[in-house]
Amino acid sequence: MLATAVSCTADHYPDLEENSSPTDQRELKEDSGNNNNYEIPENEQEKHATERETMPEEEKGAALGKPGTILPELMQHKPNELGEVMILMYHEIGYPESAWRRTPENFRLDLENLYEQGYRAISLMDLVRGNIDIPAGTSPVVLTFDDGNKGNFYYLENNGELEPAPDCAVAIMEKFYQEKPDFGLAATFFIYYPSPFRQTQYIEKKLNYLATRGFEIGNHTFGHTNLAQLNASEIQRELAQHVQATQEYLPGYEVNSLALPYGGFPRENQELLLEGSYEGVAYRNEAVLLVGSNPGFPPFHQKFNSSRIPRIRASELETDGVGLYDWLEYFRQNPHKRYISDGDPHYVTAPETLREFLRNEGLKDKEARFYLN
Repeated sequence: MLATAVSCTADHYPDLEENSSPTDQRELKEDSGNNNNYEIPENEQEKHATERETMPEEEKGAALGKPGTILPELMQHKPNELGEVMILMYHEIGYPESAWRRTPENFRLDLENLYEQGYRAISLMDLVRGNIDIPAGTSPVVLTFDDGNKGNFYYLENNGELEPAPDCAVAIMEKFYQEKPDFGLAATFFIYYPSPFRQTQYIEKKLNYLATRGFEIGNHTFGHTNLAQLNASEIQRELAQHVQATQEYLPGYEVNSLALPYGGFPRENQELLLEGSYEGVAYRNEAVLLVGSNPGFPPFHQKFNSSRIPRIRASELETDGVGLYDWLEYFRQNPHKRYISDGDPHYVTAPETLREFLRNEGLKDKEARFYLN
């Protein structure tokens, strides 16, 4: 184990808005997986069924909201852009396998399984901004890495040149992208200081490498501090100092997301997680990520909350039934719960039964369209 490894165990409070507890999730999986509490009343289901039965065949695939026709070939995918999205939480990539560490081989296997099951990588910011542009029939997945451990990104010298070590997360993702470019190349690294990625002499080189390749750098506080234990001034200091340190290496870089160390969510001053300043340094986060154990929602859904975005631990050990592979199986058994793209970034398409959960402010310049299924 690396001396710098940190255990980020959850420290959630009961007032946080979660889908349900790990125990509840297992029970719900056995009961058709209705873990989002948006079941449609029986009378409404009967109404929709009657409408579909009486509708002419050529109109069954037509949008019921704003103009826009859903073509028959798209209907085979049963698009649901109000469905749930997995945001995966990794920590270390290395040896041996543990609850908070994935081996390089298992991380590669994770990517392969995600790809084969129709998931495509998008960035965290693209998710929270609603810029989900992936092929029809596929589902978005977001990869995040906490702590900036060495196994996330480290350099080795090869013939006098520095290059990412083949078994670090960055190199594994880039190689997978070369093999399967349609999977996408995106991830957010939530780092803290003074030594992100544990090779102090290469901090600037690494951060520039990530930024130029489109990876995101997120705030994990300046010193991996539990924000639930701090007052207002201390919270702002931790978040602003991180932004200041990052911009010393990357002038002008916008750090706009936060992953809470230990899952520590303050009972008071919660608004300071999103925005604040300290000694003239301002910060603004568009997304605050929990430790969590659930999939989240896209910004088009009423349950989307940018200040409490849950994640799923990408592990097979000590997952309490809510790890990555538990959720992959859950969505395999309950595909109607999963975000399925319509392939057209101009529209948000979903079954008519989910119309009431549309969050209009999340649409921006998109149009919503619904269909009977």
